Amino acid sequence: LRLLALADEQERLAKLEASQPSSSSSSSNDDCLQEEKKECIDESNMVVVTRQLEDEVTIHPITEEKILNYNSYLAHQRYYDDLKHVDIRYMDYGTIINPNYKLASDSTAVKRGNDNGGQNCGNLIIEQRKSLGKGGFCWDAAFCLGEFVIQKESEWNPDYYNYYSNLDDATASTAKKTNVLELGAGTGLCGLMIAKATNSHVLLTDLPELLNLMESNVVRNYCHPRDSPLFKNEKVEELRDDLITTSSENAKGTASAHVLRWGTPDDYTIAPSNDVIIGADIVASLYDPIALAQTLYDLSGPTTKIYISSKSRLDRPHELFWEEMERLFHRVEKVFNIFSDDNGKGKSWSRLRNTSVFFIVAEGKKQKA
Repeated sequence: LRLLALADEQERLAKLEASQPSSSSSSSNDDCLQEEKKECIDESNMVVVTRQLEDEVTIHPITEEKILNYNSYLAHQRYYDDLKHVDIRYMDYGTIINPNYKLASDSTAVKRGNDNGGQNCGNLIIEQRKSLGKGGFCWDAAFCLGEFVIQKESEWNPDYYNYYSNLDDATASTAKKTNVLELGAGTGLCGLMIAKATNSHVLLTDLPELLNLMESNVVRNYCHPRDSPLFKNEKVEELRDDLITTSSENAKGTASAHVLRWGTPDDYTIAPSNDVIIGADIVASLYDPIALAQTLYDLSGPTTKIYISSKSRLDRPHELFWEEMERLFHRVEKVFNIFSDDNGKGKSWSRLRNTSVFFIVAEGKKQKA
């Protein structure tokens, strides 16, 4: 499929070159052609790739494991199949940015706004483990949800967003962290993105067989000292220094990992008070969608906000999940990753412009009759 996609792109570029004026044409015509291409890109809000068509993958010199520069994939986004990166061991997501804030030029205070691309919240490297099956991979819906929830911080973290974020770093650091619970975290990609970029504590949860992977990725991205209890935990494999992020001091939040099995109330005691619950691609044919909705209800409080991402590929499970969520919560809303603004211009909540990804936002826990 990738070879066919590459062949299609090469054919498109050949047709584009054939349509260009000859070398004897004036340079002004060339300029007009380049401007025309630029306008086409702006109108669709999509990236037309004319240079880099391949992922940038490096090989670890000692272990010979593959490391993907995820930004190189975002630069072309040629394919969105679920299994595109399953042979990659480490996903290097680069710097996590919170676009809601920037450093003021005249002080250390953090101000809202998108100037200079937002606030640097540290790097993120996620390990995948193919041996764990679907739970051991990073999915498009997880990355999209991470960026969506970060941009929606004013909804679920209003005190920090409206007040503390305008103060100096020392004062802002005293703000109470918002409790975020992630269900079905797998690698922890989505939750760790949010933990890096927002004033929150994110609790990653999944089945027992995924605990080691979640804990390892927490350690990897928060540079715990070697005498940390996490390093003493024999469940955490030894981590190489060159695959631990180096800018965890920029992280705005914290993270931890624990086992939580849906439909097992004894496990719910680890998360007694949840301001936010997130879940990426957890509505699937493998799980009971009604039981998932009930778990979200049981773990929610009166003001808990819920953000779920999924892909448009399993209509019946989504229908059942939606119906049950509407029965249990006052507000249930569907938001598409790709949308049009008031001027009809294509926009995307995430830099990953996967058209099949959407989000379910819910709040307002109903009282049982």
